[in-house]
Parts: sequence; structure tokens; C-alpha cells
Amino acid sequence: MKNLHLYFMNKKAIVLCFVLFNIHLMNAQDDKIKFGAYARALQQSNTLGKSDTLNPDNTSKGNVLLDLGLNINPDKKTEIQAIIRFNNNFSGFYTAGASASLRQLYVKGIVGKYFNYQVGDLYLKLTPYTFFNNNAEGSVNEAGIFSDLRRDYTNYENLSNRGNAWWQQGAATNFAISFSNSIIDTLKVDAFFLRNRASYAQLPSSFHAGGKITVTQGPRLKLAFNYLDLYDLGSNVKIDSLAKSNPVGSGEIDLKIINGKNVQLALIGEGGFSSYVFKGDTAQTKSGFFYDAGLQLNLKPQNLIVTANYTYVDPLFYSAAAQTKRVNYGNTPTTLANYGNDPKNIMTRGITVFDLVRDPSVYNQGIVRNLMAYNPIYGNAQPYGKATPNRTGIELNVQYKDSLQKIVADVDAAFLSDIVGEGSAELRSFIVLKGGIDFNIHKFFDWKKRLILTTGYKFESTNRGGDALQAVSLVNNLVDLGLEIEAIKKFSFLVGFKMLTAQGNEFVAVRNQYNDITNYTPMANINVAQNIFAFGLKYRFSDKTYLTVQNHMFDYKDNTTATNNYSINQVLVMFNMNF
Repeated sequence: MKNLHLYFMNKKAIVLCFVLFNIHLMNAQDDKIKFGAYARALQQSNTLGKSDTLNPDNTSKGNVLLDLGLNINPDKKTEIQAIIRFNNNFSGFYTAGASASLRQLYVKGIVGKYFNYQVGDLYLKLTPYTFFNNNAEGSVNEAGIFSDLRRDYTNYENLSNRGNAWWQQGAATNFAISFSNSIIDTLKVDAFFLRNRASYAQLPSSFHAGGKITVTQGPRLKLAFNYLDLYDLGSNVKIDSLAKSNPVGSGEIDLKIINGKNVQLALIGEGGFSSYVFKGDTAQTKSGFFYDAGLQLNLKPQNLIVTANYTYVDPLFYSAAAQTKRVNYGNTPTTLANYGNDPKNIMTRGITVFDLVRDPSVYNQGIVRNLMAYNPIYGNAQPYGKATPNRTGIELNVQYKDSLQKIVADVDAAFLSDIVGEGSAELRSFIVLKGGIDFNIHKFFDWKKRLILTTGYKFESTNRGGDALQAVSLVNNLVDLGLEIEAIKKFSFLVGFKMLTAQGNEFVAVRNQYNDITNYTPMANINVAQNIFAFGLKYRFSDKTYLTVQNHMFDYKDNTTATNNYSINQVLVMFNMNF
């Protein structure tokens, strides 16, 4: 009877799959139903260093899964997309531990000739200050041996594999209008309505609604206006006192001051406002604003783009969909979470660069209203992205790639400071230097096989004056190095190295449900070093299908407390396929 477990648990999904498959066979000649799939087999073997006696000498886990995509076109203007997941853990026997579930479903189409719509699961992104899923910490131009795992496993499982878009459920629509003999060339309207949270016994229903209007006036000028509101309906559960609303609006400009064949100079910027409204007995409103303006120079013959901007984000600017962190530092890693040699004094691992690469459980999928906790050793200047409140300063960016992409470079610098003091009359100052350069060495010599060197480095410092009880001095360094050598056609040797170091001290703000700072957690005598060295082999069956075998050696060292030190060795085999 256990062998029937899969069918009883998920019979609806399985029946749906086979019904659609039969429909496909019947209508194949009309090409109304198409199949696509993502498949992955992953096996990991993990061991802690010899100093650990609490865990088995070796822990292994793995699974094989198939995400079967069904694309149905009942007519020329309608598309239905469903993704059904079949998963089986290697630890199970026959179908023990197997499951089938509906992973994604949406319907989209066109009404008339102009209105596009999508209902169900969708990905949305606006601007870094309004609706934006910021990149996770712990990487700066990662080696391929790390980025493959992050992209095809960690981000894919976390539904964050579409760049900076948030995966949401709801409805979206857009349309565009072109004008002739008018000062306006095109007008595009995007709108969405999302369910952020269903109602619970103690929590009201929550929704997210908004949109964007983009106006283009010739090749020189583009204007855009964004508005969205994350709001609760407390009346659904008769608890209006808990209901909140977070409207955010902004305007964008892209004006080509010089629009030549070889040179472009543009004025770019965005500015806007926010409100954080609390209803009921705790009625109050917090209002903030921001502006971000600068110049962008594009030297086309030199393949060089230089951007300089000044940013100001008010201490009371709150934008939930832009400030929600992708990493949830309140979560515990799933791989060897506890360690040590004393059963009465078990050590619990925090999130490390090792986990940020390969552990979907430390990531956050939903948009939250309050500013989430963060760890300053991974990024202290802008932990909530560009929309981090209480920041002002200058940001610089340089992008370069030659015509053959032999060298591809992206370099950033930021010189920021607090606008108001946090726990002190003194203001913190931040310096961030970050850059990544890819050297496609094989293109220098016109080799057919790959020889790629990737480099990345990030330096960040935080400083604040004052007496010994208020002074802050924290320095972080992150290094990413990688090498790919294609010895035989489609068969590559991969090497990667990642190192994070942090020294100094900081005070981390503790906030309540109203985002007010109620206390500070001191982080004194920070002196840690984390590093991963990895090597492996990769065979590419195609651009989207490959098999890789890798060995990752991670070392965590706390120079202030030796008992916190540990090391992890992981061997993994992953087969990844898109078809």
C-alpha cells in the first residue's frame, strides 16, 4: 500500500497531467498544446570537520525532480501555462517520499487588439524604490561553479530566478497607444492587483495594487510615473486596529541632453514619496520621500558607460516591495545546522556565504511590511538596496566591454552617510567599492574552447566618531575568483574561490511593528573570516543542459572565539536540464 502513497496524496495533479497529455495527443496536429520541462537530479554529501562530534561522519541528501510545463492555446489570443512538479527523494524506497504538486499556473491573453492581461502566478518589477527584489548578499561576480548552483538550484527553488522581479499571485494588465501628429509618441500603461496575504485569525487580509504609466516623446525624452499601495483590510476579521497601508509613488525621467551617433549624455533620475499609515487605536502616519538624480555618459565607440548620481532617502521613507530582503537572517541553515563536541552546549550555525550559495531555506519569498533584520558583515551601507532609509551621498558606476567581449567590467563606488544619527548625535559614513571583471581569454587568441577568468571584489567600511560607547569602525571585504578551462569540447574544469572577512564593531537597530527603533544590539569585537574553495568538472550537453561534479570546502573562523570555528566539506553531483 505504501507504493500507492504518491497517487493518493496527489491524485488530482496526476489525473490532470494525464488528461492534458491525452488532449495533446488528440490535438497535436493543431499545435494547441505544447510541452516544456525543467529537470534536475542533485545529490549532496556533507561532512563537518574533525572537531565536531555531534553529527554523523557523513550526511547525504538528494532528489530528482521534473517540472512539467503545459502550454495550452485554446485560441490565438489566450494562453494557459501550468507547471506540475514531480519530486522523489533519493532516501525513499520506491515511491516513499515522492510527491506531485502544482507549482505554477497562469492564464494570459489579449482583449481586443490592445489590452494584455495575466491572471494567476506572475513576476513583477518596477524600480529600485518602488517594487524590486534586491540581489542577495555574499556575491560579486561569482565564479561559474558558484553561480550555476545559485541560479539553477537556490534561486530557482526560491522563485527568484527572474532577476529582480518578485514572484506574486494576482492579476496584471497592460496596453500601449501610439500617437501621430502629437507631442507624445507613445503611452504605455501597466497595472496590477495582488494578494499579499490571506486573512488569518489574528491578521487581516492584505493586498497590493498599483501600476506604471510611461510616456515617450521622441528619442530624447521618456517619463514614467509609478504608484502602488500595500494595504490591509482589517474589517475582514474586525481588527481595524491592526490594519496598515503603505502607498508609494515616484516619477522617473530619462532626458537625452546629447543624442549623437557616438556620444550620448542623459539626465536620469527618480523622485517620490511614501506613507506608512496605521489605523485604529494606534492611528499614525509616517511620511517620507527620496530623490535620486544624475548624469549618464555613453561613449559608444569605446563601449563605455559612466553614471554618476546623488541620492537622498529620507529616514521615514518606507517601501515594502523595494525594502524587503531576499535573505531572511532569522532562518537557520538546513545543512548541518548544529555543531560542536559538547551535547550540553550545542552550537548553532548562522547564515554564511556557504549557505547563501546553496540553501533555498535561508531565502524569503514574500513581501513584508517591516524592515527585516540584517547582518552588517555582509553589507552595512545599503542593506535594503537603494531604498535603504536614512542614507544620502554620491554613487558612481562604470561599465565596459569591448566589441568582442574579451573584457567585461562593471565597477561601482558609493560614498554615503546617515541623514540623522542612530543612537548617537554623530553620523555614520560609508564607503563602498565594488567591481567585477571577466577575462574571456580564449577570445584574445580566437580559440574555440573556453578559457575564462572571473574576478570580483567588494570593500565596505563604516565609521562613526564619538566616545568609546558610541564609536563605530567596521571593515568588510568580499573576494570572488573563478576559472573555467574547457579541455575537451563541452567538457570543462571549474575552480572557484570566495572569501569574506569582517573586522570591527557596529550597533544594529532593533525595530518594532511600526518600524520605530527601540533599541540597538551591539556587535563588538567582530573578527571573522569565511572562505570557500571549490573545484569540479562540467559537461555541457547544450546551453541549458549540463552535468557537474563538484567538491566545496568551506572554513569558518572566528578569531575572537575559537570554539565557534568549524569547517564543512561538500561533494555534490547535479544534472540540470531544460527542454
